[in-house]
Order: sequence, then C-alpha cells, then structure tokens
Amino acid sequence: MDLDRFTHLIDAYGADIEHWPARDQAAADRLLAASSEARELQRAALRFDNRLLAATLPEIEPSDDLRARIFAQVAALPATAVATPPGWRAQIAEALALLFPAGRAMPQLATLALALFIGIGAGLSNFSLIDTQEVELVAVQLASTAPLLYEE
Repeated sequence: MDLDRFTHLIDAYGADIEHWPARDQAAADRLLAASSEARELQRAALRFDNRLLAATLPEIEPSDDLRARIFAQVAALPATAVATPPGWRAQIAEALALLFPAGRAMPQLATLALALFIGIGAGLSNFSLIDTQEVELVAVQLASTAPLLYEE
C-alpha cells in the first residue's frame, strides 16, 4: 500500500483501521509500522474523528414552507413513480393489484384466511379428544341439519 491509497482510505473510513475494508487492513498496519508520515496522517485523522464525535448537532426543525413543498412534491408524483419490487415479487404485486384494485381488501382477506386456518386446525386437533358418546351426539346433530341443507 502506498501513501496515496492510505490517505484515500483514511479520508473515507476514518482513523480506526478496524472500520476499513478487511483486504486493506493488513497492508495499512504494515505501512503504519514503516512510515512516520502515515502515522502522522492517522494521528491527524484521529483528532478529527474525536472532534466529530464530541460535536453536538443543533436541533433543526424544518420550516412549514419546506414541509408544504415536500408534501406537494410527493402528492404530485404519478402512481408509477412508486418503485415495484424486482423479479417474482413484481409478478405477485401485479397479480394482487388485479385481484384487489383498491388494495384495501388484502388485510381483511389475510385475517379471514388466518381465522379459517386456526378454526380448522383447532377442530382437527381436538377431534381425537371426543369420546364415542359425543361422536354419536355430533352425528345426530349433523343428521338433523342435513334436511335443512337440501331443502329447495
């Protein structure tokens, strides 16, 4: 590693070599051991890093005018400006957009499906706990509702 590369890395990543790309760390350590100029650059960068860490940022609130301009720009964006997920996600998003044009039925559908799966799962898991008398009672109840299901 030469001094130019070392200066570039120190400017990009700071004085702590642990924050540098792994492939450059060993070469930077060797340069620091051999070059007093590199050590001086690192000390100067360390002082700068410490100043940055010690500095307090002022509390800045955006003005009402700035907020209004940002919201106006976002509202003026066309619907196609929203990024679509890449690849197969885009295909699923397009299919869901065809099924639910407003896009608002999806949470209700997911809730209904979840409730249905939980109900079926609970019913099937408790089926083995029913004793023979209860099975006969369930059969009688189902048989009594059968005529109601087939009435025209």
